[in-house]
Formats: sequence, structure tokens, C-alpha cells
Amino acid sequence: MMKFREIKDKIIEILGSNANGRFQTIGYQRQNKNAAEVLGILRTVQVYYFSGDFPKGKSGLTGPAHHAATFRVELTVASDAVGDLATIKSGASTLTQKAAKLLSFQSAAERCDCSIDEFIEIVYQILMDGRNLDVGMEPGQVSDRWIGRIEKDDIEDKGEYVTLTAAMDFSLSTEEEILGDTGGISGTTYKVTLDINGDDVEQTAKEGTLGGA
Repeated sequence: MMKFREIKDKIIEILGSNANGRFQTIGYQRQNKNAAEVLGILRTVQVYYFSGDFPKGKSGLTGPAHHAATFRVELTVASDAVGDLATIKSGASTLTQKAAKLLSFQSAAERCDCSIDEFIEIVYQILMDGRNLDVGMEPGQVSDRWIGRIEKDDIEDKGEYVTLTAAMDFSLSTEEEILGDTGGISGTTYKVTLDINGDDVEQTAKEGTLGGA
């Protein structure tokens, strides 16, 4: 397995084991299903391998390859708006009713904004903690760990819920071994028989495998 895949799993492990009921980590199997719901607000974090640079000058032609990897850490906050869009959109609703429901949505948006700011702080502090300098890998396998960018998106109205998302670019460097792919073409030649219009025609299939090498 290449290092970037191991590192992604380690990031998920670090976030999941440090959540302490404050958020849910997607992919972390030991997460308490009842955790992360605080004052009607649900917070989740998900980690993706986002991009990688392999500078030729820092790599060998047959390995190891220097891998400057970036992981996207996506944060999502959802808050119950304590209202419904039907009331706001209904022609039968009074101006007072609409104003009350609109205020409810605005309050939910404010809660989401405050919650995701706190969420960003929590995740940033976890990932940049000196104890996680090696991101759970063996010492020396990871370097240049850094969060170089954080971006918040616009608040979205999801009916009875208001959601807000943010993303962090978590970058680091590692060395990837080039071992070759052992699960593909084996070079074995097989003879197969094709039934074309009732006639058996022997064909030779070169460089194929049955079920992988």
C-alpha cells in the first residue's frame, strides 16, 4: 500500500480518537453514534486525498518517489432551524408568522457560523498538535506537515435545516516506494474457443490472466 493511503487512514484515526463527543468522523468505526450532537447542532468531518506532486528532481527513476500530498479535510455543520419553509412561502401566512420563521432561520445560520468557527479551531488544533507531528506514522516517514488554507462556504438552506461547510488543505511530504503492480497482467498465454455463428473458432489471447496473478 502506498504511504498516502496509510496516512489518510491515520488522519481519520487521529480525528476520530480525539473527537470526544464534539463531532463525528466519517470512516472512524469506533465513533459513538450518539456523539457530536450538541445543542441541536450536528458536526461531521471527512478526509479525502486531494492532490499530489511528485517532483522529479527529488525522486529516483525507480524510486523512492518524493510525494508532496494534500488531503482535503471537509467540515460540515447542520443546525435545526426550528421552522419550516412552507410557512415562509405560504400565501396564507401572515407577515408576523413569516417574520418569526425567517428569524428562526437567521438564528440557525448564526449558530452554524459560530459552531463551524469553533469546529475549525478544534480540528486545526488536533492536526497541528506537536504530538501528531508524524501523523501517526513511524518517525521520519512524514515531513512538512502543514495546514496552508482554510475556506468556508456559503450557508445553505435545507428546508428545516441550515448547513455550513468548510475545508482545510492539509499538506505533507512522504516517500513512496515503487514496487510495481503485481496484480495485473502476468504474460501467460491462453487459448480460448469462440462460437461465431455456430462455428467453433480457436483464438489465442495473449498477455492475459485468469483471476489475476
